[in-house]
Amino acid sequence: MKRTLLSIIAIIALSMFSFGQHWVDQGFNWTATSRGVQNISAVSDQIAWAAGYDGSGSAAACQDVAVTSNGGTTWTAKKINGVAGVSISMITAFDANTAWCATYKVTGSINAQGIYKTVDGGSTWVRQGTAGMFTGSASFPDIVYFWDANNGVSMGDPNPANSKFEIYTTVDGGTTWTVVNTANLPTVSTGEYGYTSNCYVVGDHIWFGTNKGHIYHSPDKGLTWTAVAPVGMTGKNTWPAMKDALNGFCMKYISAADTINLLDKTTDGGATYTAFTFNGQLFNGEMDFITGTASTYAATGVDGTYGDRLGIVYSWNDGANFNSIDPDLQGTQVTTQTWVNDSVAWAGIFNTATTDGVKKLTAPAVPAVADFTANATAIAKDGSVVFTNISTGNVTSPCSYSWTFQGGTPPSSSSKNPSAVVYHTPGTYNVTLKVTNAFGSVNTMVKNGYIYVGGVGVGEASQANIKVYPNPVKDIMTIESGSGIQQVQVFSITGQMLINQQADGKTVTLSTSLLKSGVYFLKVTTDNGSFDKKIVVQ
Repeated sequence: MKRTLLSIIAIIALSMFSFGQHWVDQGFNWTATSRGVQNISAVSDQIAWAAGYDGSGSAAACQDVAVTSNGGTTWTAKKINGVAGVSISMITAFDANTAWCATYKVTGSINAQGIYKTVDGGSTWVRQGTAGMFTGSASFPDIVYFWDANNGVSMGDPNPANSKFEIYTTVDGGTTWTVVNTANLPTVSTGEYGYTSNCYVVGDHIWFGTNKGHIYHSPDKGLTWTAVAPVGMTGKNTWPAMKDALNGFCMKYISAADTINLLDKTTDGGATYTAFTFNGQLFNGEMDFITGTASTYAATGVDGTYGDRLGIVYSWNDGANFNSIDPDLQGTQVTTQTWVNDSVAWAGIFNTATTDGVKKLTAPAVPAVADFTANATAIAKDGSVVFTNISTGNVTSPCSYSWTFQGGTPPSSSSKNPSAVVYHTPGTYNVTLKVTNAFGSVNTMVKNGYIYVGGVGVGEASQANIKVYPNPVKDIMTIESGSGIQQVQVFSITGQMLINQQADGKTVTLSTSLLKSGVYFLKVTTDNGSFDKKIVVQ
């Protein structure tokens, strides 16, 4: 029997975790519960359409759609009228009034399935195409996509008579659909078929996956097609996800545990793929590149077979790591996702009432970048330092912080901006900050040798073989050492380096005439080590 994702039924409707609430519930106003979201077509940050399916386990026919023109503040529920025996494979939209749906027969006549269009916001729908379009005994419409108001493509499962996928294109909004010449289509494998809503579009390019491990690609809005078999995907379900016309991935999706993390990469638009090794845990629902970002992918988890892979997981570095599991969605079956950019997105879930069914993003999905400054980086023994957190990627989101202060008291902190840290022992010390943001992104900054702690102060005795005079000083200071002097540095009390003078001898003359009156820290590096001293400039 032809498969759809209707085998993915509602088992968990709400996240088991609570973190940042950067995803909020919106309601489609669908009256039936356990409705899954087949796909969401976002026209802009304000206009989006959604298509539903029956996730109760009975795989009943479902014609539910919904549309918003205000970013999801309100969704208007609609149905494809007059065709009670069909379900929706995919929805694609042009504006708040115009949308198309690919539908397949669940009960009744196969002549009812096909492509339907609305021009009045979903109130009425009209079947497009000729009487023979998607009405063969093996026909099953999987995909419909429109680039604009006129140019579109639709794809259905192979015709047994010619062993080619049934694909049509239109240049007039679907008034007429033209079947793609079979000479422009690869021959399918035995038993091969496509999947509902399984396609990816970048510019004029469109890709779709199959159950036999192939990725089909058209560079010209569906007029001509090629097919390749990505490495290790033979006989497996495939999902394409492209960053641009050349670079992207093929993921095995809705799959068995033995190869659940299977991922291939392409750099030539899908002409070839190579096996790709990554760190972390790849969810196996959908995978999408987040438009407008440099390197962010998001993968959804919906299959309840894998309870630890429900929600959304992010890769911030072109797929190298999939280890940022979104805490706000962890444990929630996410049936689909659509990203306008990293700040505007919707994630489809199973509804429990008219007031839910989709999650709307409320904060930018960005990686955490840990960083900090200090009010001083060179201090005297028993001095203190105040650290300021300047991390990014988490300004609008709750975060956790983990500080480590080598040689400091206290030695650690979980505050965003910790209280003053005291250093009792001279030396050079590292400072570490680990930040986790609301999207599960973790980043660590280590500043090696960041804090320099000197001697006990102005009244200390000189080391036996080093002399510093005069101190206090007005304009010229002399430093003498029994061993060779390599470097002389002067720091302000806030840690700013003001003088950095290289040396090669046992006596150095240091000009302080450009320094304002006050207290400074002197650091002398010799062949036998370093020497610290507080000096006063008059």
